[in-house]
Amino acid sequence: MKKTLVSILMAMALLWVLPSCKQDENSLNHFTDNVVVTTAEPAFITGSTASCGAEVTADDAGLLIGLGVCWSKSANPTVDDNVMQSHRCSKPYLCLLTDLEPNTQYHVRGFAQYGTEYCYGSEKTFTTLAADVPAASPVTTLPAYEITYEGFSCDVTVEPFGATLWQVGVCYSQNPDFTFNNCEGYCMAYLEDDVYRAHCYGYGLLPNTQYYYRAFVAYGNGHEYNPNYFYGEILSFTMPDIPLIFELQTYVPYYWWSGNYINVSGYLYCSKPEVIDKVGFCYSSTNEYPQYESDFYTTVATPTGSWYEFQSDVYNISANTKYYFRTFVRYMTDSIRYGNVKSVYTN
Repeated sequence: MKKTLVSILMAMALLWVLPSCKQDENSLNHFTDNVVVTTAEPAFITGSTASCGAEVTADDAGLLIGLGVCWSKSANPTVDDNVMQSHRCSKPYLCLLTDLEPNTQYHVRGFAQYGTEYCYGSEKTFTTLAADVPAASPVTTLPAYEITYEGFSCDVTVEPFGATLWQVGVCYSQNPDFTFNNCEGYCMAYLEDDVYRAHCYGYGLLPNTQYYYRAFVAYGNGHEYNPNYFYGEILSFTMPDIPLIFELQTYVPYYWWSGNYINVSGYLYCSKPEVIDKVGFCYSSTNEYPQYESDFYTTVATPTGSWYEFQSDVYNISANTKYYFRTFVRYMTDSIRYGNVKSVYTN
């Protein structure tokens, strides 16, 4: 009799300390003695995925062993059905439901494993889209800015939707109908001051050309890189023309007394080499700033690229004379640019 009484008291004590899940029929949530699980509304529904989560509050968060959502085509799904767990605890969390069938109704609810029991939130239902129907997107394309002939910048916002983000960025094309898989180029966005920012410079964008661009997010649920994509709205801008930029440098000339000639060399950068007519050196023994129109000059081959180093040998010069040299470029038929002046003595 004494042993029986002790066993009864121990069983009562065990029931007292273990949590028990029970449903409040008058509430949208399922309550336990210690836990409340509130299922969120499903969002970002596509033909094969959906985002859903829950918020869990518990008197003793240390007893929360696992959180997540479970779903099924039948009502009242449990952890014996499809499950996606979250790594967050005692905070709102989101999970990405994958491998769903198009145009199908699903039942979903959040759950929490508290101690040895599972506690469930209220049930939500949603219907996946048909395979060819575009879905709402968690990513937003913002207007491009800092547009120059070298590129552009764009900010991207991403709403949480329960997936592991693999990539956030901007893709672009001259064709308005494009995705990441057939775009002309893309650049990644990185988190700066709580905003994803993409800086697309040096990516081969053409001047005087209209480009369409859109933000994208590539996501997955696990560690295997097999991402799906959400896209933002397609916007456009026109790349400006390349400004005409010249850099001219004259190097120190060298007098070769054995051959009585002067070797002079220089350097040219031109952002638009197609506008160049002539490149060379003008020189004089009397004018410290020799001119193409009034003094002597020698020309070299016209450059085919933006960067060009060139040289020339000048003969028929006088002995014991100081000569002044400087590079020049003639472009657009009658416009002239000069480089710096260098001099040499023929002694």
